[in-house]
Amino acid sequence: MTVVLVPVSRDQLSRLREAPLPGPVRGFAVTPALRDTFGLATSDDEEADRTALLLAGLSALLSYGRRLALVVEAQVSDTDDPFGEVTLSDLQWGEVNAIFADDPAAQPSVAVAAAAVTGLDLDAAWDTAEAQTLMSEHDLLWFGPEEADVVLGA
Repeated sequence: MTVVLVPVSRDQLSRLREAPLPGPVRGFAVTPALRDTFGLATSDDEEADRTALLLAGLSALLSYGRRLALVVEAQVSDTDDPFGEVTLSDLQWGEVNAIFADDPAAQPSVAVAAAAVTGLDLDAAWDTAEAQTLMSEHDLLWFGPEEADVVLGA
């Protein structure tokens, strides 16, 4: 099993508790291609996990205007995607191990970064100063699945 970070919207998070999110579901995992892209050795597990989380958060920002990612463990095939993008057949609430979301205090920086990356792909968005500032100055907060209402209320 592999840890996969799945970018979602607030609406998807809310609905997921009632019904599976049908696939294909896009996520990010630490793969050999991700390690190669970011120059991470196999001993750099913590940094590789953080990079996959940052990519999932940025992907959510691009798609939904907010950084929100679910942590699941799933069976995935290695991919050649340079950012470790993987596809899940679907996603069930019982598979969610954790939720990562922005601190409400980060909203001004989130809004600036969201505006700066509008219309860009993940690669171009990663390189923007606004996204880099957001990622370096505002860590995503960890929540347990049972705290989904807290995340949705924020």
